[in-house]
Amino acid sequence: MQSLMKFVLLGFMAVLSATLAIVPAQAASDSQVLVNIPFDFSVGNTPLKAGSYRVQDVQSGILAFTSNDGQGHKFVLTVPEESANRNQQPKLIFTRYGNEVFLNKVFLSGDDDGRQLLPGSREKQLIQKRASGEELSLLIQPTR
Repeated sequence: MQSLMKFVLLGFMAVLSATLAIVPAQAASDSQVLVNIPFDFSVGNTPLKAGSYRVQDVQSGILAFTSNDGQGHKFVLTVPEESANRNQQPKLIFTRYGNEVFLNKVFLSGDDDGRQLLPGSREKQLIQKRASGEELSLLIQPTR
């Protein structure tokens, strides 16, 4: 049974590696912002402290969050956001459940279609308990 699991895992890794190798390389994006987030929050399953962060579009679908003090660093997979950025402002959108806050959407520029973060396990638990979430928007300034 263990040899079968190893075989399946190696096969999956080979397919993933091949897929990543044949995806056309995309030019590095200049989309990045510096933002001061005045409250503790979570990105997926990773809790981050309040503070200044650089948010960068590393590759299509992958965002990097780096704290200015270098203590916090997180890569996150995203999916395209369906809703329009009506006010054409770069912003981060959070969802608050009680005293817990989760990053939900990222618009790095005014004309950006936006990226939706997938909920982590804790946020999924809160959603299953039918906790009502309050949406919070934080406008940000792009960096050059």
